[in-house]
Amino acid sequence: MTVIAIIGGGIAGNEAAATARKTDPEARILLINEEEHPLYTPCALADYVCGDLPRERLFLTRMEDYERNKIETLFSAPVHGWAPDRRTLNLDDRQLSYDRLILATGSRPFIPPIPGTKLTGVHTLKTLQDADRLRQQTGKHAVVIGSGPIGIETAIALKEKGFRVTIVEQLDGVLRLLFDRELSQSLGQRMLAREIDLCLGEKAVEICGHERVEGVKTNQRELAADTVVFAIGMRPETALATSAGVELGAHKGIRVNEKMETSLPGVYACGDCVEYYSSTLKQTGLHMLWNNARIQGRIAGANAAGAARRYSGNIVITNVNVFDDAAASIGLTSAQVPEDERKVLHRIGPSGELYLVLQKNRLSGVQAIGCTGRLGSLMGVMVRGDALGDMSIPDDVKRQQWALRSLNRELSQLL
Repeated sequence: MTVIAIIGGGIAGNEAAATARKTDPEARILLINEEEHPLYTPCALADYVCGDLPRERLFLTRMEDYERNKIETLFSAPVHGWAPDRRTLNLDDRQLSYDRLILATGSRPFIPPIPGTKLTGVHTLKTLQDADRLRQQTGKHAVVIGSGPIGIETAIALKEKGFRVTIVEQLDGVLRLLFDRELSQSLGQRMLAREIDLCLGEKAVEICGHERVEGVKTNQRELAADTVVFAIGMRPETALATSAGVELGAHKGIRVNEKMETSLPGVYACGDCVEYYSSTLKQTGLHMLWNNARIQGRIAGANAAGAARRYSGNIVITNVNVFDDAAASIGLTSAQVPEDERKVLHRIGPSGELYLVLQKNRLSGVQAIGCTGRLGSLMGVMVRGDALGDMSIPDDVKRQQWALRSLNRELSQLL
């Protein structure tokens, strides 16, 4: 009987376990999770923090689901040691042997090395435990450091909890790594209209206080605060992998091939801890998104159980809700395209904004505020690499309120 051990209980690990079971009904499958909970959605943690979503609705699986699929679970079980040559894992109270191993160790929040990060009242929002703590946090003034999707959603949640909220962002706009300046400014105006203060182009240099948070010092000012949330990005969790000599890539994620195999025989990896090629960005990197982790987990689980499936690459689509407005970004921003090869089209209509980035005669980036539900056709154009002169606009896109029927003609005029 083949023993497949999976380290990590997020979506990648769960999909790996479920697919391994389908591929090999006789295998022994062990799901080892440092957290104490079955699978939940991290995408809705901010909704739980502000009270819009009850805690029980976060969970996507129940213990009986694992039992029904004959997946053995070890929760609250951190792995302290790994001997690849002997194919053993060391836990608190036992040693486990395996035939195939899947690393789905995820990512961890980045907290900068500045004074005060250990004070009471300093939070991150990555896990359910983080959300439990932040939901229980009381106070009047919250500072969110970082304005990526997690920072924006956390700021909105705290505002809805009754805090006065300030976002500190080192770049010149909110969501600036995902949206060009025009759309970033539009989204920032929406935050300001709901009385969330923005300190743009500023860097937090100290969390002030003795035992508890009393304020935040930036390179330009001091802000009153009793609550601080760091939301300045994630780092792949690779400590266990590197301790055993697993190779990392240029972006410090685990290097895998198209079968999700690592540099060690019989060891696979999937989810936030790996780096891989993106068919939308046309480059390798860390693309820590739910759907990528889900599909990678399926590939890793199938191959660990004896199949021969291949992963076609990451699709990088980032969605964020800014109060009542949905925003989405696919592919490159204009700053990532050489100036002499770049053209942009920014259109504003009654339902929102659309921003297209072209590199030479090909679509390289799509950004939208409002009407985000029909971007699939444009993403298809980008992934296929269609030359602009050959691009057709399907009927479902033509029906958008801002008359995308003329898109092909207008883009052609830009070239």
